[in-house]
Amino acid sequence: MTQRAGRVGPVAATVPALLALLGLLAGCTADAAQPKREGAAHSTASPAAYVLPECPRLPAAKPVDGGLPDLRLPCLGGGPSVDLADLRGTPTVLNVWAAWCEICNEEMPVLAAGMRRAGDRVRFFGVHYNAAEKYGEQSAADFGVPFASVHDEDGDRVARGLRVAGPPQTFFVTADGKVAGRKVGAIQSQAELDQLVQRYLGVRL
Repeated sequence: MTQRAGRVGPVAATVPALLALLGLLAGCTADAAQPKREGAAHSTASPAAYVLPECPRLPAAKPVDGGLPDLRLPCLGGGPSVDLADLRGTPTVLNVWAAWCEICNEEMPVLAAGMRRAGDRVRFFGVHYNAAEKYGEQSAADFGVPFASVHDEDGDRVARGLRVAGPPQTFFVTADGKVAGRKVGAIQSQAELDQLVQRYLGVRL
C-alpha cells in the first residue's frame, strides 16, 4: 500500500476508526512490536558517545485551530516538560517514534541528516511513544535520535491528542503552530523529506 502525506484538520479527542486505519498504514503497532522493546537496537551509532538532547524551555502559547494539542509531556531523559502547543516560532518537524519500532530506527538517519542541513531554520522534535522511559533512553542512543523528545509511556495521551495509533508518524507544524501536513509511516529518503518540508513548511533544505 502506498503511503502518502496529507493535510490534517483540528485534532479530535476520540476517533477509533481512524486510529485503527493509521496503525495499519504506519507499519509499526504497539501490540505487534512490544516484545522487541528490549532488543530494538540495530544502529551503528555509538551509545557511549551519545548525549540525550535536552528539551527546550518554551514560552507558553494557547492552542490554535488546526494546531497541536494542549498536551504537556515529560522530557525523555533530562530537561523540562514540554507542552506540544508551545512548539511555535520556528517551523517544526515533529516525529513520533518508539523504542520497539524497527522502522523508526531505519528512518532516523534520514531525519538526522535533514536536521543538520536545516540548521536553525527548522526545529526537529520527537515524541517517544508507548514504552518505558529506560527503553526510550537506550533506543535514543542506539538509533542516534538527534533531537530532544518528550515521553508518553502508555501512549494513550498521544493516541488521543495526535490521533496516532502506531509510529513512525511525522507532523509538519508551521511557525504559527498549525499542523500543515502529516506523513504516516517512515520517510524513506532525503529527497522525500526535502519535498515534505518544502511543501508544508516552505523551507528548502
